[in-house]
Amino acid sequence: MKTLHFWPVAWTLAVFSAVVFTLDVLAGVLFPNWWVMQNLYESLLPGYTFITWGTYFLGLVEVFVGGWLTAVLFVPIWN
Repeated sequence: MKTLHFWPVAWTLAVFSAVVFTLDVLAGVLFPNWWVMQNLYESLLPGYTFITWGTYFLGLVEVFVGGWLTAVLFVPIWN
């Protein structure tokens, strides 16, 4: 079985989750009826409300850290 290296997995998960979050927020701005993920983000991310610049950056940091923490849990379990 191949072992996973922590840093590539952590950066990949963190950046991927940040990009998906940003694309979903942009979809929410462009299509006002796009509310499914916005409600989920408001439920899961403390302090996040749709949409102000401050809460967007707060949500972005929280999602980035969440992706990184996923790697903290996943890589040792895999290895």
